[in-house]
Amino acid sequence: MNSKPYFGMYTRIIIYLMFAHLIIAGISFISFMYRLTSQTPADSCALLDLLLYQTIFLLMMEVLIIAAIMSVMVYANRKSGNLTSQHTADIENLITQHQRELEEKNEIIQNLTSLYEKTIRSSSQKSEFFYNVSHELKTPLSVILGAIQLISQKYPLDEKDRRKSTRHLITIKQNCYRLLRLINNILDISRIDSGYIKTNLVNCNIVYLVEDITSSVIPYVEQKGLSLEFDTLDEEIITAVDVDKIERIILNLLSNAVKFTNPGGKIFVKVAKKFNNVIIKVKDTGIGIPKNMQAAIFERYRQVQNDLTSEIDGSGIGLSIVKSFVSLHNGVIKVKSKENKGSEFIISLPIHLCEENQWHDSNCQNSQSKIIEAINIEFSDIYSIAP
Repeated sequence: MNSKPYFGMYTRIIIYLMFAHLIIAGISFISFMYRLTSQTPADSCALLDLLLYQTIFLLMMEVLIIAAIMSVMVYANRKSGNLTSQHTADIENLITQHQRELEEKNEIIQNLTSLYEKTIRSSSQKSEFFYNVSHELKTPLSVILGAIQLISQKYPLDEKDRRKSTRHLITIKQNCYRLLRLINNILDISRIDSGYIKTNLVNCNIVYLVEDITSSVIPYVEQKGLSLEFDTLDEEIITAVDVDKIERIILNLLSNAVKFTNPGGKIFVKVAKKFNNVIIKVKDTGIGIPKNMQAAIFERYRQVQNDLTSEIDGSGIGLSIVKSFVSLHNGVIKVKSKENKGSEFIISLPIHLCEENQWHDSNCQNSQSKIIEAINIEFSDIYSIAP
């Protein structure tokens, strides 16, 4: 609450009271001196008259001084009032301008919100479209692959025709696997974007799982003149993982290592336990990743672009899926790389067990055939697949 108006009012009251007191006291004194002069003998009257005139003069001076003070106060109050009015007007203008800016900002926010909602809706529709189309494409591909296997098993041909048909069947099957790989990636991207992708966790020895995947890939790696080594510091690390997604992660990293490593190079896979985490490393002696691209390789549709990779095909979504699958296990993935020195992908997964106590049977024939099928799909753009 502002106390200045009250202070000015009290000051004016005091000055008015002082002014009234001086006038009353002066008039009373002048009246007293006038009566005293009329009753005083003539020889003493001159002195009293002088005193009376002096008193009247002082009273007039006091009145003038007080009047001047009051005039100054009135002028100051008027000027202060003008300044206050101007200040109030400026404040009102600022408030009006601020309200107008707020309204403009609110309008911009509403427009951005509307655009964001439209973008989300369009992205959802696009993901749903890709998901539906991919499902529609996957069905005839499965039929084609089944027909190829049936032809190979049920309709044997003579030696000459077998060589010709085998070459054609290999071409058909390899390209079916390539399409299936792309479709699977698109389906995974759609599931990730929509939040429908789930993990089917089972307890397993992840050391044996990674070693089994690595051993199954060795024949494919050796076809390109590369060597593949597996190493571990622990024979057994029991943790809960989604086996299918771990297979996709390892196979994707291995296929990239094979793609970007020249003949004569080496690939290393290592599994170790660190505190309460399992560490999986996939390292190669390939062409490496430029430093300015290392932060972007896990982004969707991003690929390393240089003269050494210009002839290597890819959709640019494999590593983004790998990162998403690692995140589904509450893990992290990072890369260390130097150009012409190779790359190392490091995965860290927390160790925990399923409450349901479900275990993965890695020795069953179905599990082995699934790994082979996954390898055929993941490596379909690198090697020719046997019919």
